[in-house]
Amino acid sequence: MPAVEKSGLRQVFKHGDCLTLIHKEKSWGGIRADLVRRTGLKKEETAFSSESHLILLNLQGNSESGEYFVHGRRASFVRRQPGAVLFVPAGCTWKGWEVGASTAAYLSISVAQAFVECLAGRVPSENMARLSPDLGFEDPIIMNAARGIGAEIGERNPMSTLLVESYATTIFAQLLRRLSYVPRSSKGGLSPAVLNRVIEKIDADMASDMSLSLLADVAGLSVPHFCRAFKQSLGCPPHAYIYRRRLEKVKEHLRHSSMSVTEIALTCGFSSSSHLSNAFRREVGTTPVRYRGSWRIAPSQ
Repeated sequence: MPAVEKSGLRQVFKHGDCLTLIHKEKSWGGIRADLVRRTGLKKEETAFSSESHLILLNLQGNSESGEYFVHGRRASFVRRQPGAVLFVPAGCTWKGWEVGASTAAYLSISVAQAFVECLAGRVPSENMARLSPDLGFEDPIIMNAARGIGAEIGERNPMSTLLVESYATTIFAQLLRRLSYVPRSSKGGLSPAVLNRVIEKIDADMASDMSLSLLADVAGLSVPHFCRAFKQSLGCPPHAYIYRRRLEKVKEHLRHSSMSVTEIALTCGFSSSSHLSNAFRREVGTTPVRYRGSWRIAPSQ
C-alpha cells in the first residue's frame, strides 16, 4: 500500500512488493476506512505514526512471523488469523516486518483524536489515557463493528455517517472495557523453541485428548514444572490454551471450509456438535452457523 499523508505525518503500513487487487476507501468526518486486498506478498514492512487511532482488522490470510517495535522498543509478535484485530493508539510509533499468506486482505480504520475526545465526557480521562497498543487479539464485538464500518464504504445513504460513528463508538467502548481483562505479561517460562514444539504438538493433535504428561514430555519437563512455565509464557494454563486453540481452529473451518458443524466439532476435539455449539456460544457470543453466515456476508471485496 502506498504512503498516506495525513496532518503532515507519513503512514506506511503493510508495505511490500505485491499486487494490489482492490483498494477502496471512504471518509466520514474524522473516521476513514481503507479496504485492501493484495496478492504476491512476501516480506512486509511497517512504519506507522499518526495523530489518529488505528484499528486494523485482518480479513484474509495469516500473519505467521515477524518482529515489531513500538516507540523503539521490541514488542511481542502475535500470529494473526482472519478475524484478528490490531490497535495502535494516536501518537504511537509502530515499526517492523512480518511474513504470512501470499494473498491477504485487511480493513484499516483511522479515527481522529477529536472524535474519541468527544467520548471522554462519559469516560474517566485516566481510562482514555490507558489505551495502549495491542498488536493482535480477537474480540467479536470489535470485529463486527469494524466490519460494519467496512460495509459502509460502498454506501451512499445519508445515514451512513451516523451509523459509522456508532460503530466507532462501540469499538472504543469495547477497547476501554478490555483494559480490565488484558493479562499482564510475565518473564520466564518456556524457551521460544520449546514453546513452539508444544504449540505444534497441540495443533497437530487437535482432535485427540492430549494429556499434561504428553505435553510435558514434549517440553522435556516434569508436569508441575511444565504447567508453571507454560502459564508464565502464555498467561494461562495448558488446558485453557488448548480450549482456545480448538475454538480458533473451529472458526477457521467455519470461514474457509464446507465441513458440517459436526465434522468440525470432531476434528477440533469436541465430543459432538451440541458440545461445540454450547462452548462456541459461550465464548464467541453467537452460534457456529451464524458465525459462518456472517463471514459469507463480508464487506464488498
